[in-house]
Amino acid sequence: MKISVAIAALALCASANAAELSDIRPDDARALKTEAPAPVLQYEPAAKCGQVSGEITKLHLLAQTTKSQLFNFVDTQAEFREFVEMWTPILEKFGMKVTGTEYANELAVIKYESPDGRVVRDFMGEKLNYDALSPADIAKTQHQLLESLERAGMTPIASFTIKHEVFRPTFNIYFLTRPEETMEREVQLRQLNNGDDIDFDLLAGAVNIVRKDSDFSLVYIGRELGFKAKLAASEAEAAMKLADYKKFLSDNKKDFIAARTYKLDEPFVVVDHTY
Repeated sequence: MKISVAIAALALCASANAAELSDIRPDDARALKTEAPAPVLQYEPAAKCGQVSGEITKLHLLAQTTKSQLFNFVDTQAEFREFVEMWTPILEKFGMKVTGTEYANELAVIKYESPDGRVVRDFMGEKLNYDALSPADIAKTQHQLLESLERAGMTPIASFTIKHEVFRPTFNIYFLTRPEETMEREVQLRQLNNGDDIDFDLLAGAVNIVRKDSDFSLVYIGRELGFKAKLAASEAEAAMKLADYKKFLSDNKKDFIAARTYKLDEPFVVVDHTY
């Protein structure tokens, strides 16, 4: 009998895109830099939700977020000024105060504070399942996510379509949330897409499901998710592996959500072992 165990967990492991740069060092920053030609921001009327909208064609205007900071990589003082001049009024529009700016070693930083303690986070739509050749389909997907944030009480502050050769035609969204000890624990708009089919039923009630993007892709609002599948030769072995994994999660300060054990249709051979 071959048994597979699917396990969902709130995974709190760090990733490069969610790196917390409390003290951003030049060497670390250069390691993350996307090498591409320096990318004209065109503003369009704000959507019904009130966020700033438009089109970004210059990469140095594509702010990244961490703690109470926006940052990006710039090549010149002029690009730094353009970055600051674009994002300062957006922050001020939503009640935030810029407390400082920095430019050193190609890294531009805007520091801010908000009256209620919320922070800016971002979501990139590039990996979602949509027709990249259809502006209408991109806009439909973009507004689906914006509306989900509104319903969840998480204010979108900006959302741009992005046109640059390093990306397929896409969009991004900037929104407000409450900060936590680590960004992985924050309630954010996120995508689970780790290459395995997702058992969506296991996640019902654990997160706010926004879009079942494909069999292996989920857009949701919540803490960072992990999803793990394991093989076992018997129900007893499956139970043991599940218990061991629960302990692993607990030891690493992660939270178990749910698991499902089921038989596979055909035997599965790994080297000289048949499940």
